[in-house]
Amino acid sequence: MTNSVYIIIPVFNRKETTLACLARLQSTGDLQRYNIVVVDDGSTDGTAKAIERQYPTVEILTGDGNLWWTGAIAKGMQYAYDKGADYCFWLNDDCTPDAGALPRLVKFMAQNPGTIAAPACYNPEADKIDRNGFKGRQSCAAVPGELVWVDGTCGWCVGIPRAVISKIGVPDARKFPQYSGDDTYTLRASRAGFKVCLVGDARATLASGVRVTHNFQHFQRSEHTLSQAWNSVFWSKKSPYHLPTKFFYCTERYGPIVGGVLFGAKMSTWLCQWGQLQLNANRSTNAEA
Repeated sequence: MTNSVYIIIPVFNRKETTLACLARLQSTGDLQRYNIVVVDDGSTDGTAKAIERQYPTVEILTGDGNLWWTGAIAKGMQYAYDKGADYCFWLNDDCTPDAGALPRLVKFMAQNPGTIAAPACYNPEADKIDRNGFKGRQSCAAVPGELVWVDGTCGWCVGIPRAVISKIGVPDARKFPQYSGDDTYTLRASRAGFKVCLVGDARATLASGVRVTHNFQHFQRSEHTLSQAWNSVFWSKKSPYHLPTKFFYCTERYGPIVGGVLFGAKMSTWLCQWGQLQLNANRSTNAEA
Protein backbone atom coordinates (compact mmCIF):
# COMPACT_ATOMS: atom_id res chain seq x y z
CA MET A 1 0.00 0.00 0.00
CA THR A 2 1.16 3.53 -0.83
CA ASN A 3 0.71 5.21 2.54
CA SER A 4 1.20 8.71 1.16
CA VAL A 5 -1.91 8.64 -1.08
CA TYR A 6 -5.47 8.87 0.24
CA ILE A 7 -8.65 8.51 -1.86
CA ILE A 8 -11.56 10.45 -0.32
CA ILE A 9 -15.03 9.24 -1.36
CA PRO A 10 -18.06 11.20 -0.03
CA VAL A 11 -21.24 9.10 0.02
CA PHE A 12 -24.88 9.35 1.03
CA ASN A 13 -27.59 6.73 0.50
CA ARG A 14 -26.24 5.31 -2.76
CA LYS A 15 -25.12 1.95 -1.43
CA GLU A 16 -25.06 0.09 -4.74
CA THR A 17 -23.27 2.93 -6.52
CA THR A 18 -20.73 3.16 -3.68
CA LEU A 19 -20.12 -0.59 -3.63
CA ALA A 20 -19.70 -0.62 -7.42
CA CYS A 21 -17.08 2.13 -7.10
CA LEU A 22 -15.17 0.17 -4.46
CA ALA A 23 -15.43 -3.00 -6.55
CA ARG A 24 -13.88 -1.12 -9.46
CA LEU A 25 -11.06 0.18 -7.26
CA GLN A 26 -10.45 -3.37 -6.11
CA SER A 27 -10.36 -4.74 -9.65
CA THR A 28 -7.81 -2.10 -10.75
CA GLY A 29 -5.62 -2.69 -7.68
CA ASP A 30 -6.18 0.83 -6.34
CA LEU A 31 -8.03 -0.45 -3.28
CA GLN A 32 -4.94 -2.41 -2.28
CA ARG A 33 -2.48 0.27 -3.45
CA TYR A 34 -3.88 3.34 -1.69
CA ASN A 35 -5.63 4.37 1.51
CA ILE A 36 -9.37 4.50 0.76
CA VAL A 37 -11.45 6.76 3.01
CA VAL A 38 -15.23 6.78 2.65
CA VAL A 39 -16.99 9.70 4.33
CA ASP A 40 -20.55 8.51 4.95
CA ASP A 41 -22.76 11.48 5.79
CA GLY A 42 -25.44 9.67 7.76
CA SER A 43 -26.63 7.14 5.17
CA THR A 44 -29.71 5.16 6.23
CA ASP A 45 -29.49 2.46 3.55
CA GLY A 46 -26.82 0.33 5.22
CA THR A 47 -23.90 1.74 3.21
CA ALA A 48 -21.40 1.71 6.10
CA LYS A 49 -22.25 -1.82 7.22
CA ALA A 50 -21.99 -3.16 3.69
CA ILE A 51 -18.57 -1.54 3.27
CA GLU A 52 -17.35 -2.91 6.59
CA ARG A 53 -18.47 -6.40 5.57
CA GLN A 54 -17.19 -6.43 1.99
CA TYR A 55 -14.18 -4.08 2.18
CA PRO A 56 -12.77 -4.20 5.72
CA THR A 57 -9.61 -2.30 4.80
CA VAL A 58 -11.60 0.80 3.81
CA GLU A 59 -11.62 3.50 6.46
CA ILE A 60 -15.04 5.02 7.19
CA LEU A 61 -15.58 8.50 8.59
CA THR A 62 -19.14 9.43 9.51
CA GLY A 63 -21.35 12.50 9.49
CA ASP A 64 -24.85 13.23 10.74
CA GLY A 65 -26.33 14.28 7.41
CA ASN A 66 -25.15 17.88 7.62
CA LEU A 67 -21.75 17.54 5.94
CA TRP A 68 -23.04 17.54 2.36
CA TRP A 69 -20.47 17.08 -0.40
CA THR A 70 -18.02 19.79 0.54
CA GLY A 71 -18.13 19.08 4.27
CA ALA A 72 -17.50 15.40 3.62
CA ILE A 73 -14.59 16.17 1.30
CA ALA A 74 -13.14 18.67 3.79
CA LYS A 75 -13.40 16.15 6.62
CA GLY A 76 -11.67 13.47 4.55
CA MET A 77 -8.94 15.84 3.38
CA GLN A 78 -8.20 17.01 6.91
CA TYR A 79 -8.05 13.40 8.08
CA ALA A 80 -5.64 12.49 5.27
CA TYR A 81 -3.54 15.58 5.90
CA ASP A 82 -3.28 14.77 9.61
CA LYS A 83 -2.20 11.24 8.68
CA GLY A 84 0.66 12.67 6.62
CA ALA A 85 -0.75 12.23 3.11
CA ASP A 86 1.44 13.57 0.30
CA TYR A 87 -1.53 13.45 -2.08
CA CYS A 88 -5.24 13.08 -1.62
CA PHE A 89 -7.87 12.46 -4.25
CA TRP A 90 -11.47 13.55 -4.40
CA LEU A 91 -13.47 10.73 -5.93
CA ASN A 92 -17.23 10.74 -6.38
CA ASP A 93 -18.71 7.26 -6.12
CA ASP A 94 -20.30 7.68 -9.56
CA CYS A 95 -16.88 8.16 -11.16
CA THR A 96 -14.58 5.15 -11.47
CA PRO A 97 -10.93 5.52 -12.52
CA ASP A 98 -9.82 3.20 -15.31
CA ALA A 99 -6.95 0.82 -14.63
CA GLY A 100 -3.70 2.75 -14.22
CA ALA A 101 -5.38 6.17 -14.09
CA LEU A 102 -4.67 6.97 -10.44
CA PRO A 103 -1.02 5.79 -10.53
CA ARG A 104 -0.56 7.87 -13.68
CA LEU A 105 -1.95 10.96 -11.93
CA VAL A 106 0.21 10.37 -8.85
CA LYS A 107 3.29 10.05 -11.06
CA PHE A 108 2.34 13.21 -12.96
CA MET A 109 1.96 15.20 -9.73
CA ALA A 110 5.28 13.88 -8.44
CA GLN A 111 6.97 15.00 -11.67
CA ASN A 112 5.20 18.37 -11.59
CA PRO A 113 5.34 19.61 -7.99
CA GLY A 114 2.56 21.94 -6.94
CA THR A 115 0.13 20.67 -9.58
CA ILE A 116 -3.46 19.54 -9.10
CA ALA A 117 -4.31 16.81 -11.61
CA ALA A 118 -7.58 15.41 -12.95
CA PRO A 119 -8.24 12.68 -15.52
CA ALA A 120 -10.26 12.78 -18.70
CA CYS A 121 -13.79 11.79 -17.69
CA TYR A 122 -15.66 9.61 -20.14
CA ASN A 123 -19.46 9.84 -20.23
CA PRO A 124 -20.82 6.57 -21.65
CA GLU A 125 -24.34 7.97 -22.02
CA ALA A 126 -23.10 10.65 -24.43
CA ASP A 127 -20.16 8.54 -25.68
CA LYS A 128 -17.73 11.40 -25.22
CA ILE A 129 -15.23 12.95 -22.83
CA ASP A 130 -17.08 15.41 -20.59
CA ARG A 131 -15.68 18.83 -19.85
CA ASN A 132 -14.40 18.77 -16.29
CA GLY A 133 -12.16 21.86 -16.27
CA PHE A 134 -12.38 25.55 -17.09
CA LYS A 135 -10.11 28.30 -18.34
CA GLY A 136 -11.68 31.68 -17.73
CA ARG A 137 -15.31 31.15 -18.76
CA GLN A 138 -14.45 28.39 -21.23
CA SER A 139 -15.15 24.76 -20.29
CA CYS A 140 -12.33 22.34 -21.12
CA ALA A 141 -11.68 18.63 -21.59
CA ALA A 142 -8.57 16.59 -22.34
CA VAL A 143 -8.39 13.73 -24.82
CA PRO A 144 -5.70 11.01 -24.84
CA GLY A 145 -2.26 12.47 -25.47
CA GLU A 146 -3.24 15.95 -24.24
CA LEU A 147 -2.29 17.98 -21.20
CA VAL A 148 -4.75 20.83 -20.75
CA TRP A 149 -3.76 23.48 -18.24
CA VAL A 150 -6.81 25.10 -16.66
CA ASP A 151 -7.86 27.51 -13.90
CA GLY A 152 -9.90 24.92 -12.04
CA THR A 153 -11.80 21.68 -12.27
CA CYS A 154 -14.91 19.92 -11.04
CA GLY A 155 -14.67 17.34 -8.30
CA TRP A 156 -15.44 14.03 -10.01
CA CYS A 157 -11.87 12.80 -9.64
CA VAL A 158 -9.07 15.18 -8.65
CA GLY A 159 -5.61 14.68 -7.18
CA ILE A 160 -4.37 17.36 -4.76
CA PRO A 161 -0.83 17.66 -3.39
CA ARG A 162 -0.24 18.23 0.31
CA ALA A 163 1.30 21.63 -0.40
CA VAL A 164 -2.07 22.95 -1.58
CA ILE A 165 -3.78 22.02 1.70
CA SER A 166 -0.87 23.47 3.67
CA LYS A 167 -1.27 26.83 1.94
CA ILE A 168 -5.03 27.29 1.44
CA GLY A 169 -6.60 24.76 3.78
CA VAL A 170 -9.61 22.62 2.85
CA PRO A 171 -12.70 23.60 0.82
CA ASP A 172 -15.17 26.04 2.39
CA ALA A 173 -18.20 23.97 3.40
CA ARG A 174 -19.98 26.97 4.93
CA LYS A 175 -20.19 28.95 1.70
CA PHE A 176 -20.39 25.95 -0.64
CA PRO A 177 -22.06 23.06 1.18
CA GLN A 178 -23.05 20.98 -1.86
CA TYR A 179 -22.23 22.78 -5.11
CA SER A 180 -19.17 24.79 -6.23
CA GLY A 181 -16.93 23.64 -3.39
CA ASP A 182 -14.80 21.89 -5.99
CA ASP A 183 -14.34 24.50 -8.72
CA THR A 184 -13.94 27.43 -6.31
CA TYR A 185 -11.32 25.50 -4.32
CA THR A 186 -9.24 24.55 -7.35
CA LEU A 187 -9.59 28.10 -8.69
CA ARG A 188 -8.39 29.46 -5.35
CA ALA A 189 -5.43 27.08 -5.55
CA SER A 190 -4.48 28.27 -9.03
CA ARG A 191 -4.74 31.88 -7.90
CA ALA A 192 -2.44 31.00 -4.99
CA GLY A 193 0.27 29.92 -7.44
CA PHE A 194 -0.49 26.23 -7.96
CA LYS A 195 -1.15 24.69 -11.37
CA VAL A 196 -4.19 22.67 -12.43
CA CYS A 197 -4.00 20.16 -15.28
CA LEU A 198 -6.33 17.76 -17.09
CA VAL A 199 -4.31 14.67 -17.99
CA GLY A 200 -5.76 13.05 -21.09
CA ASP A 201 -3.82 9.79 -20.74
CA ALA A 202 -5.50 9.13 -17.38
CA ARG A 203 -9.18 8.27 -17.76
CA ALA A 204 -12.15 7.80 -15.46
CA THR A 205 -15.64 6.67 -16.41
CA LEU A 206 -18.82 8.33 -15.18
CA ALA A 207 -21.65 6.05 -14.07
CA SER A 208 -24.82 6.03 -16.16
CA GLY A 209 -28.18 7.15 -14.81
CA VAL A 210 -26.90 8.70 -11.58
CA ARG A 211 -26.34 12.41 -12.10
CA VAL A 212 -29.21 14.86 -11.59
CA THR A 213 -30.61 17.03 -14.36
CA HIS A 214 -30.42 20.62 -13.17
CA ASN A 215 -33.77 22.29 -13.68
CA PHE A 216 -36.43 23.80 -11.45
CA GLN A 217 -38.88 20.96 -12.06
CA HIS A 218 -36.53 18.44 -10.48
CA PHE A 219 -36.43 20.28 -7.16
CA GLN A 220 -40.11 20.96 -6.56
CA ARG A 221 -43.21 18.81 -6.45
CA SER A 222 -46.76 19.38 -7.62
CA GLU A 223 -48.02 19.13 -4.02
CA HIS A 224 -45.71 21.91 -2.81
CA THR A 225 -47.14 25.15 -1.55
CA LEU A 226 -45.64 28.32 -2.99
CA SER A 227 -43.40 28.67 0.06
CA GLN A 228 -42.29 25.04 -0.14
CA ALA A 229 -41.59 25.41 -3.86
CA TRP A 230 -39.44 28.47 -3.20
CA ASN A 231 -37.48 26.76 -0.43
CA SER A 232 -36.91 23.56 -2.42
CA VAL A 233 -35.47 25.45 -5.39
CA PHE A 234 -33.71 28.47 -3.90
CA TRP A 235 -33.00 27.65 -0.26
CA SER A 236 -32.31 23.93 -0.11
CA LYS A 237 -28.63 23.03 -0.02
CA LYS A 238 -29.28 20.09 -2.33
CA SER A 239 -30.43 22.46 -5.08
CA PRO A 240 -27.90 23.88 -7.57
CA TYR A 241 -29.92 27.14 -7.39
CA HIS A 242 -29.23 27.58 -3.65
CA LEU A 243 -28.99 31.36 -3.50
CA PRO A 244 -26.27 31.77 -0.83
CA THR A 245 -24.03 29.35 -2.74
CA LYS A 246 -24.65 31.16 -6.02
CA PHE A 247 -23.89 34.54 -4.42
CA PHE A 248 -20.62 33.33 -2.90
CA TYR A 249 -19.70 31.59 -6.16
CA CYS A 250 -20.16 34.73 -8.25
CA THR A 251 -18.31 37.00 -5.85
CA GLU A 252 -15.47 34.50 -5.26
CA ARG A 253 -14.90 33.96 -8.96
CA TYR A 254 -15.45 37.47 -10.32
CA GLY A 255 -14.92 39.77 -7.33
CA PRO A 256 -17.48 41.61 -5.18
CA ILE A 257 -18.57 44.19 -7.74
CA VAL A 258 -18.71 42.23 -10.99
CA GLY A 259 -19.77 39.11 -9.11
CA GLY A 260 -22.56 40.96 -7.35
CA VAL A 261 -23.87 42.30 -10.65
CA LEU A 262 -23.71 38.86 -12.26
CA PHE A 263 -25.50 37.30 -9.32
CA GLY A 264 -28.22 39.91 -9.52
CA ALA A 265 -28.69 39.26 -13.23
CA LYS A 266 -28.78 35.50 -12.77
CA MET A 267 -31.21 35.77 -9.87
CA SER A 268 -33.55 37.99 -11.90
CA THR A 269 -33.54 35.46 -14.73
CA TRP A 270 -34.17 32.54 -12.39
CA LEU A 271 -37.00 34.37 -10.63
CA CYS A 272 -38.70 35.06 -13.95
CA GLN A 273 -38.36 31.44 -15.02
CA TRP A 274 -39.50 30.13 -11.65
CA GLY A 275 -42.44 32.53 -11.54
CA GLN A 276 -43.55 31.40 -15.01
CA LEU A 277 -43.33 27.80 -13.84
CA GLN A 278 -45.64 28.56 -10.90
CA LEU A 279 -48.13 30.34 -13.16
CA ASN A 280 -48.19 27.39 -15.55
CA ALA A 281 -48.66 24.98 -12.66
CA ASN A 282 -51.58 27.03 -11.30
CA ARG A 283 -53.22 27.17 -14.72
CA SER A 284 -52.87 23.44 -15.09
CA THR A 285 -54.39 22.86 -11.65
CA ASN A 286 -57.29 25.22 -12.35
CA ALA A 287 -57.95 23.58 -15.72
CA GLU A 288 -58.12 20.14 -14.11
CA ALA A 289 -60.50 21.48 -11.45
